[in-house]
Amino acid sequence: MVFGSSKSSGQPVSMRQVYISPPGGNSGYLTPANRAEAGFSVCGMCRCCTCMHAGFLKTPTAAVKITEFVIGFVCQLLLLQYGMKYGKDLGMGYSAFLTCSSACLLTTSVLLFCYAFSARTYNSVRPSLFEVVFNFVSSGLYLAASTLLATSVYFNLYYFYKTIPGFSAYPAMTAVYVLGYIVGIVHGVDGCMALKFMRAQR
Repeated sequence: MVFGSSKSSGQPVSMRQVYISPPGGNSGYLTPANRAEAGFSVCGMCRCCTCMHAGFLKTPTAAVKITEFVIGFVCQLLLLQYGMKYGKDLGMGYSAFLTCSSACLLTTSVLLFCYAFSARTYNSVRPSLFEVVFNFVSSGLYLAASTLLATSVYFNLYYFYKTIPGFSAYPAMTAVYVLGYIVGIVHGVDGCMALKFMRAQR
Protein backbone atom coordinates (compact mmCIF):
# COMPACT_ATOMS: atom_id res chain seq x y z
CA MET A 1 0.00 0.00 0.00
CA VAL A 2 1.14 3.55 -0.67
CA PHE A 3 0.04 6.40 1.55
CA GLY A 4 0.76 10.06 0.86
CA SER A 5 -0.41 13.57 1.45
CA SER A 6 -3.81 14.49 0.01
CA LYS A 7 -2.77 18.05 -0.86
CA SER A 8 -2.76 18.78 -4.57
CA SER A 9 -0.06 21.47 -4.44
CA GLY A 10 2.92 21.49 -6.73
CA GLN A 11 5.14 20.32 -3.90
CA PRO A 12 6.55 16.78 -4.28
CA VAL A 13 4.49 14.32 -2.30
CA SER A 14 6.37 12.18 0.20
CA MET A 15 5.53 8.52 -0.02
CA ARG A 16 6.26 5.50 2.08
CA GLN A 17 5.59 1.82 1.56
CA VAL A 18 3.80 -0.26 4.13
CA TYR A 19 4.11 -4.04 3.82
CA ILE A 20 1.26 -6.08 5.25
CA SER A 21 1.95 -9.73 5.97
CA PRO A 22 -0.52 -12.24 4.51
CA PRO A 23 -2.98 -14.11 6.73
CA GLY A 24 -1.34 -16.96 8.58
CA GLY A 25 1.96 -15.20 9.07
CA ASN A 26 5.02 -16.47 7.22
CA SER A 27 3.71 -18.19 4.08
CA GLY A 28 5.48 -21.43 4.95
CA TYR A 29 8.63 -19.91 6.40
CA LEU A 30 9.89 -20.84 9.84
CA THR A 31 10.82 -18.12 12.31
CA PRO A 32 14.06 -18.53 14.29
CA ALA A 33 13.33 -20.10 17.64
CA ASN A 34 13.79 -17.85 20.64
CA ARG A 35 15.00 -19.05 24.01
CA ALA A 36 11.47 -19.64 25.31
CA GLU A 37 10.51 -21.85 22.35
CA ALA A 38 13.78 -23.62 21.50
CA GLY A 39 14.25 -27.27 22.37
CA PHE A 40 11.84 -29.38 24.40
CA SER A 41 10.22 -28.81 27.76
CA VAL A 42 11.21 -31.38 30.39
CA CYS A 43 9.31 -30.48 33.53
CA GLY A 44 7.57 -27.27 32.56
CA MET A 45 10.36 -25.18 34.08
CA CYS A 46 13.46 -26.25 32.16
CA ARG A 47 14.18 -27.12 28.52
CA CYS A 48 16.68 -29.40 26.83
CA CYS A 49 18.20 -29.48 23.32
CA THR A 50 17.77 -25.71 22.99
CA CYS A 51 19.93 -25.71 19.86
CA MET A 52 17.19 -27.63 18.02
CA HIS A 53 14.42 -25.85 16.14
CA ALA A 54 11.43 -27.77 17.47
CA GLY A 55 9.02 -25.91 15.18
CA PHE A 56 10.35 -27.81 12.17
CA LEU A 57 9.43 -31.17 13.71
CA LYS A 58 5.76 -30.13 13.66
CA THR A 59 5.69 -29.51 9.90
CA PRO A 60 4.62 -31.90 7.10
CA THR A 61 8.13 -31.55 5.68
CA ALA A 62 9.57 -33.11 8.82
CA ALA A 63 7.11 -36.01 8.57
CA VAL A 64 8.08 -36.91 5.00
CA LYS A 65 11.81 -36.41 5.66
CA ILE A 66 11.72 -38.67 8.71
CA THR A 67 9.74 -41.27 6.73
CA GLU A 68 12.30 -41.16 3.92
CA PHE A 69 15.15 -41.53 6.39
CA VAL A 70 13.64 -44.43 8.34
CA ILE A 71 12.62 -46.44 5.27
CA GLY A 72 15.95 -45.77 3.53
CA PHE A 73 17.85 -46.84 6.64
CA VAL A 74 15.84 -50.07 6.95
CA CYS A 75 16.48 -50.85 3.27
CA GLN A 76 20.18 -50.24 3.75
CA LEU A 77 20.35 -52.59 6.73
CA LEU A 78 18.47 -55.36 4.91
CA LEU A 79 20.65 -54.99 1.82
CA LEU A 80 23.86 -55.25 3.80
CA GLN A 81 22.71 -58.04 6.11
CA TYR A 82 20.92 -60.34 3.66
CA GLY A 83 21.98 -59.23 0.20
CA MET A 84 25.77 -59.05 0.36
CA LYS A 85 26.14 -62.83 0.03
CA TYR A 86 23.98 -62.89 -3.11
CA GLY A 87 25.12 -59.60 -4.59
CA LYS A 88 26.81 -61.27 -7.56
CA ASP A 89 23.74 -63.37 -8.30
CA LEU A 90 21.39 -60.39 -8.08
CA GLY A 91 23.67 -58.38 -10.35
CA MET A 92 22.67 -54.91 -11.50
CA GLY A 93 19.44 -54.83 -9.49
CA TYR A 94 21.30 -55.15 -6.19
CA SER A 95 24.05 -52.70 -7.14
CA ALA A 96 21.60 -50.10 -8.45
CA PHE A 97 19.40 -50.22 -5.37
CA LEU A 98 22.36 -50.12 -2.98
CA THR A 99 23.81 -47.08 -4.76
CA CYS A 100 20.45 -45.30 -4.93
CA SER A 101 19.65 -46.02 -1.30
CA SER A 102 23.06 -44.87 -0.07
CA ALA A 103 22.99 -41.58 -2.00
CA CYS A 104 19.40 -40.68 -1.15
CA LEU A 105 19.75 -41.68 2.51
CA LEU A 106 22.88 -39.58 2.95
CA THR A 107 21.35 -36.48 1.35
CA THR A 108 18.07 -36.85 3.24
CA SER A 109 19.88 -37.24 6.57
CA VAL A 110 21.95 -34.10 5.93
CA LEU A 111 18.84 -32.09 5.00
CA LEU A 112 16.91 -33.40 8.00
CA PHE A 113 19.75 -32.50 10.37
CA CYS A 114 20.18 -29.00 8.91
CA TYR A 115 16.45 -28.26 8.90
CA ALA A 116 16.06 -29.41 12.51
CA PHE A 117 18.83 -27.14 13.77
CA SER A 118 18.54 -24.09 11.52
CA ALA A 119 15.38 -22.25 10.49
CA ARG A 120 17.47 -20.11 8.15
CA THR A 121 18.64 -23.19 6.26
CA TYR A 122 15.08 -24.46 5.96
CA ASN A 123 13.84 -21.10 4.66
CA SER A 124 16.68 -20.95 2.11
CA VAL A 125 16.96 -24.54 0.87
CA ARG A 126 13.42 -25.91 1.13
CA PRO A 127 11.86 -23.54 -1.47
CA SER A 128 14.89 -23.90 -3.78
CA LEU A 129 15.21 -25.83 -7.03
CA PHE A 130 17.60 -28.27 -5.34
CA GLU A 131 14.86 -29.80 -3.19
CA VAL A 132 12.53 -30.18 -6.16
CA VAL A 133 15.12 -31.83 -8.42
CA PHE A 134 16.56 -34.01 -5.65
CA ASN A 135 13.20 -35.45 -4.63
CA PHE A 136 11.92 -36.12 -8.15
CA VAL A 137 15.24 -37.71 -9.16
CA SER A 138 15.25 -39.79 -5.96
CA SER A 139 11.69 -40.92 -6.67
CA GLY A 140 12.57 -42.03 -10.18
CA LEU A 141 15.75 -43.79 -9.05
CA TYR A 142 13.98 -45.65 -6.23
CA LEU A 143 11.17 -46.83 -8.50
CA ALA A 144 13.57 -47.95 -11.24
CA ALA A 145 15.96 -49.64 -8.80
CA SER A 146 13.06 -51.41 -7.06
CA THR A 147 11.83 -52.77 -10.39
CA LEU A 148 15.31 -54.06 -11.28
CA LEU A 149 15.75 -55.61 -7.84
CA ALA A 150 12.32 -57.25 -7.92
CA THR A 151 13.17 -58.92 -11.25
CA SER A 152 16.57 -60.08 -9.99
CA VAL A 153 15.18 -61.40 -6.71
CA TYR A 154 12.44 -63.40 -8.41
CA PHE A 155 14.68 -65.02 -11.02
CA ASN A 156 17.65 -65.70 -8.73
CA LEU A 157 16.34 -66.29 -5.21
CA TYR A 158 12.81 -67.64 -5.58
CA TYR A 159 14.08 -71.14 -6.41
CA PHE A 160 16.21 -71.27 -3.25
CA TYR A 161 13.28 -70.00 -1.20
CA LYS A 162 11.12 -72.89 -2.41
CA THR A 163 13.77 -75.60 -2.03
CA ILE A 164 15.76 -74.54 1.08
CA PRO A 165 13.83 -74.42 4.40
CA GLY A 166 14.40 -71.21 6.34
CA PHE A 167 15.91 -69.35 3.38
CA SER A 168 15.58 -65.77 4.65
CA ALA A 169 17.27 -63.80 1.88
CA TYR A 170 14.24 -63.94 -0.43
CA PRO A 171 11.71 -62.44 2.05
CA ALA A 172 14.27 -59.83 3.11
CA MET A 173 15.01 -58.74 -0.46
CA THR A 174 11.29 -58.75 -1.24
CA ALA A 175 10.77 -56.37 1.68
CA VAL A 176 13.55 -54.16 0.32
CA TYR A 177 12.02 -53.56 -3.08
CA VAL A 178 8.52 -53.15 -1.63
CA LEU A 179 9.89 -50.50 0.75
CA GLY A 180 11.74 -49.03 -2.22
CA TYR A 181 8.46 -48.48 -4.05
CA ILE A 182 7.00 -46.86 -0.94
CA VAL A 183 9.92 -44.48 -0.35
CA GLY A 184 9.93 -43.64 -4.05
CA ILE A 185 6.32 -42.49 -3.77
CA VAL A 186 7.14 -40.55 -0.60
CA HIS A 187 9.98 -38.77 -2.40
CA GLY A 188 7.54 -37.91 -5.17
CA VAL A 189 5.13 -36.39 -2.65
CA ASP A 190 8.03 -34.50 -1.07
CA GLY A 191 9.00 -33.15 -4.48
CA CYS A 192 5.47 -31.90 -5.10
CA MET A 193 5.45 -30.20 -1.69
CA ALA A 194 8.80 -28.55 -2.40
CA LEU A 195 7.60 -27.40 -5.84
CA LYS A 196 4.45 -25.89 -4.34
CA PHE A 197 6.51 -24.13 -1.68
CA MET A 198 8.95 -22.80 -4.30
CA ARG A 199 6.16 -21.41 -6.49
CA ALA A 200 4.48 -19.79 -3.48
CA GLN A 201 7.61 -17.76 -2.77
CA ARG A 202 7.85 -16.27 -6.27
